[in-house]
Amino acid sequence: MQTERTLPDWLNKDYMEEKLRIFHKDAELSVIKLWSLTASGKGENFVGIITRIYVDFKLSNGEQQQRSYLLKETCPDDAPQAAIFIEYNIYEREMDMYEFVLPTMSQLLCEAGITEKLHADALSVDREHGIIILEDLSPLNYKNADRVKKLDFEHTRLTLEMLAKFHAAAFVLDKLYPEMLAKNFNRSFYTRGVKGYTKVFTGFFKTLVRYVESQPKLKQRYHDKLVQLTDNVMEYAARCFDVDEDDFSTLIHGDCWTTNIMFQYDAKGKPVSVLPIDFQFSTRTSSTMDLHYFFNTSLQEEVFNQELELVQIYYYALKSALEKLQYKGKFPSLNAFQMQFECRRFAGLLAMNFQPMMTYVGSDFSGFNDFFDSNPEAIRFQNSLYDRAEIQYIVHKMLPIFDARGLLDPQ
Repeated sequence: MQTERTLPDWLNKDYMEEKLRIFHKDAELSVIKLWSLTASGKGENFVGIITRIYVDFKLSNGEQQQRSYLLKETCPDDAPQAAIFIEYNIYEREMDMYEFVLPTMSQLLCEAGITEKLHADALSVDREHGIIILEDLSPLNYKNADRVKKLDFEHTRLTLEMLAKFHAAAFVLDKLYPEMLAKNFNRSFYTRGVKGYTKVFTGFFKTLVRYVESQPKLKQRYHDKLVQLTDNVMEYAARCFDVDEDDFSTLIHGDCWTTNIMFQYDAKGKPVSVLPIDFQFSTRTSSTMDLHYFFNTSLQEEVFNQELELVQIYYYALKSALEKLQYKGKFPSLNAFQMQFECRRFAGLLAMNFQPMMTYVGSDFSGFNDFFDSNPEAIRFQNSLYDRAEIQYIVHKMLPIFDARGLLDPQ
């Protein structure tokens, strides 16, 4: 539910008028009215505060328009997750994405004849105030798919083609302008020496361990393995992000799941295009990391079961995009790429462990710390994440598969 929100004093009509004049290249544009509503509710966005801004303005030719924009602000300094996000430099990273990286990627694609929209336009990237003002995609009929029902094949195919285009453009950008990605894009959730997320992700694993302990058949086979694995999760995850000279390494989205992509639909309800949003965790690594995360968080079972074909679809879309971008250097064969995907299989286990949180539909959530705290209320909430039959089914199905692949054993 949207509610009115008071904007900061500095974010007034004069401020918006200045930004709109630059964006529309109209020095006589004038703002008539400015107001705002909250755009995210409790538990919907841990990384910051999202506000929808409405602006009535008049162009120099006398035409009046009303537009809406999304204001992205950092989370409050006293929020439990604030220190973690600062350690990972996520705010400066996303500002770099919207101010420099994404516009350059879009330009490269456009010059190659790939003219589909790649991202929401940024009206303002304001480092002084720590905010980004973005084009609102809702009026363009973009919306999120259902995170609980997950994605069918057509939604999945569109997303893979989008990721291929994104990865290809970023790969070529890094060749042409290596300084653009040199500073802020070398940290992931699991980067060695950065500890902020350790308690979060080990907390997720401990919750899984408690669920397995409550299931006699699972407990006998997997409990002890998972207990040992919990202490090594961060290192095994970090190894997935390591690359060598033969890997196809590029800038990835880093958090590509149902809530961070928006689909545009035709009159019959068929998805026709997709855009990624939220680039706080974009990092340089193997492009297969986006695939593992996406597959294991966002796909309906019958689509997930087509994994081999999905990787093939992505691979040929990536190859095609690179060819259009006139890249003529080394590129892995499909077999080599499938092997690059396979050797990072542990990333799929990690992503599966996020699903209970991502698809939670209850009302007991009170704050970010609920995911990893060890007090009785937090433990009760964490355990409730496994109450859904769908989550239990996934665990019972996937643990034997991960075990057979050796992913539950010491690496």
